[in-house]
Amino acid sequence: MTVAGSYTPVFCWRGFVYLVWGNRSGRVGISHNPGLDRTFWLQRGCRQFSLLTPPLPLGTAAFLCDWLQRRLPLKGEPPLQQAAALVNRGRLKLGLPPWEAPPNTLPEPGPAPVAAELALVQKNLAGRILWREEIALALAEHKGAVNTPLEDLLQWLYLAGEVTLLPGVGYEPNGEPRCRRCGQASRLLKVTCAACGSGDCLVCEGCLAMGQARRCRPLYARPWPAQPAARGRPDLDTRPRLNFALTPAQVDAYREAESFVFQGKEKECLLWAACGAGKTEVTCGAIAAALSRGRNVLYACPRREVIRELEVRLTSVWPQLRILSLYGGSPGKFGTADLILATTHQALRFYRRFDLVILDEVDAFPLSEDPMLYYAVARARREDGQTLFLTATPPAGLVARVRRRQVKVIYLPARHHGHPLPVPEILRDPFLSRPGAKRLPRSLVNCLDLTLAEEVQLIIFVPAVKLVEEVVAWLLQERPGPDPNRPWVQGCYAAHPRRDEIIASFRREEFPVLVTTTVMERGITIPRLNVLVLYADEERIFTANTLIQIAGRAGRSPAYPSGRVWFLASRISPAMAVARRQIQEFNALARRRGYLLAGEK
Repeated sequence: MTVAGSYTPVFCWRGFVYLVWGNRSGRVGISHNPGLDRTFWLQRGCRQFSLLTPPLPLGTAAFLCDWLQRRLPLKGEPPLQQAAALVNRGRLKLGLPPWEAPPNTLPEPGPAPVAAELALVQKNLAGRILWREEIALALAEHKGAVNTPLEDLLQWLYLAGEVTLLPGVGYEPNGEPRCRRCGQASRLLKVTCAACGSGDCLVCEGCLAMGQARRCRPLYARPWPAQPAARGRPDLDTRPRLNFALTPAQVDAYREAESFVFQGKEKECLLWAACGAGKTEVTCGAIAAALSRGRNVLYACPRREVIRELEVRLTSVWPQLRILSLYGGSPGKFGTADLILATTHQALRFYRRFDLVILDEVDAFPLSEDPMLYYAVARARREDGQTLFLTATPPAGLVARVRRRQVKVIYLPARHHGHPLPVPEILRDPFLSRPGAKRLPRSLVNCLDLTLAEEVQLIIFVPAVKLVEEVVAWLLQERPGPDPNRPWVQGCYAAHPRRDEIIASFRREEFPVLVTTTVMERGITIPRLNVLVLYADEERIFTANTLIQIAGRAGRSPAYPSGRVWFLASRISPAMAVARRQIQEFNALARRRGYLLAGEK
C-alpha cells in the first residue's frame, strides 16, 4: 500500500540488538552502527560484545531491546543462550517470521564523535522531539554544521543518556503497535516501505499531515535543561504594558492567574470566562509571573488564525520580548524566543520544554475531538509544569474534575462593558415546519421585525448545511425585498465558495440578515447584533456548549450590549435549558461580585 505524505527517506534506521558485558554485569542495546557502540562501551570497560539479531527496523529492535531488558538477568556471566531464546519469543510475540542468524564477526570500533559537535546537537534538540531530518533543518537554521553523520552523533548521545531514541511507530510491551509521535494506537497502516524495503512497515495515518511516522524512522527527544533556580533573567523586562484599563472582574482574575503561577501549588487551572469577557488579557498575569521567574511559556490554540491574531496582541503588550509564532507555513520553525505561540499541531515537536502551557479554546474543534492534540500539549509541558485552560464552555470531563477539586478554577463572569450576558429567550412553536412547507413562523417574523426596526443585524443559525440555502429561499419567498440583485438575506457555511466574501460584506453592514451553520459560533464579533437559533432542539448539533458560544456572539459591544438571543424550536431540549441556566448563573455570579453596572438586572 502506498501512503501519501511529505517524506523523502534520508536515513532509514535498520540495526542490531546486542548484548554488551563488562565486570560481571551488562546491558542490552540497539544500534544502526554497532562499531560506534562498541567504541562507546570499550571506553567504559566493557569488553564482551555480541550481536543477537540481524539488522531490524527500529520499531522491532526497540521492542526486543525492552523485552530482553525486562526478562534477562544482567548480572553474573553473559546469558547468551537465554538471550537467543528470549529473542525468538519476542519475535513470535510480534508475529514475525524467522530471520537469519546474526553475523559472527564483531564490528570494528569506530572513532568517537567530537565533543563540540555533540554539544551543538544537544543544544538544538533541547526541549524538542524531532526526526533526524528536522534536526538537520534546526542546525541549518542556526547556521550550525557537523562533519560526523548526524545519526551517529545522536546514537552517541543516546548511549550517554542525553537523548531518547524512539521509533516513529513502536510497540507496547504487549506487542500492540503505537505511534510514538502522536500517541495513537489506531489508524496504523501496514505498508510496503520504500525506505527500509520491508513489506510490513507500519505508518501512522493519525499524524500524517505532520509528515510520516514510520516503524523504521527514528525520533529523537531531549528535555529542556532544568533551571538551577527560579530567579528569572535580570536583563529581561517581563512587565506587560497594557494600553487599556482592566475591568474589576479582569483585575481579580488576573491576580488569581498570577497567584496560580507564583504559588505553584496546583498543576492545572481552568479560566472559565464568559464569552467576550477578555480572557486573553487575563492570561498576561500568568505569563508575566512565569517569565519573571525564568520559566518557559507556551500559548497553544487549535486555530492558526488565532495564533496570528495573538502574535499582534501580545507583541503590543510585550514589545520588549522575542515572540515566536508557529503554525502551518510559518517561517523559522526552530527559533528561540521568550514566549512561544503555537497551534496544537506544532506542539507535537516539543518535548518536556515548558513550565507553563496556556491552552486556549480547549473545547473547540479539532482539539475537542482529537486526543492526539491533548497528547502533544501534555508532552510539551515539563513533568512538573503547569497548565492553564481557557474557555467559555469547558468540556464535561474538565468540569467534572473542577467539581472534584482536581483542577483549580478562576471565574471571569462579566464582560468589559459591565452589562450582563444576554439570556436566551426560548420561543416554542409545536408546529414549526421545515423551510418552505408553511408560512414563516409568527415568532420568527417578530424577531425579524424587531431586528430591522432597531436597525441592527441578525445571524440565524441552522443545524445543517442544506438548510442554509433553504432558509434563505424561504425568507426571500415571503419577503422578496426591494432589489433582487441585492438580497437582504444571504447564507454561508464552511465550504461555501464565497464564504469570506459574504462574511466581509455582512461585517460592512451591506445586508442585515445572515443564515449560517455553527461554523460561525466562535471568532466573530459584530457590534450591533441579534442572534436566532432555528431548530434549536436539534441536539446532535446544538449542544449546550454550542448554544452558549452562539449566544455569546450577541451583546459584545458597548454600542449594543443588550443584543437579543432567541432559541426557536418545537420543544425545549435539555441542551437549551442547560445553556440558558449557565448564562443566568454567570450573570448571578457577576452581580454578587459587584462586576455589573449599577441598575443592571
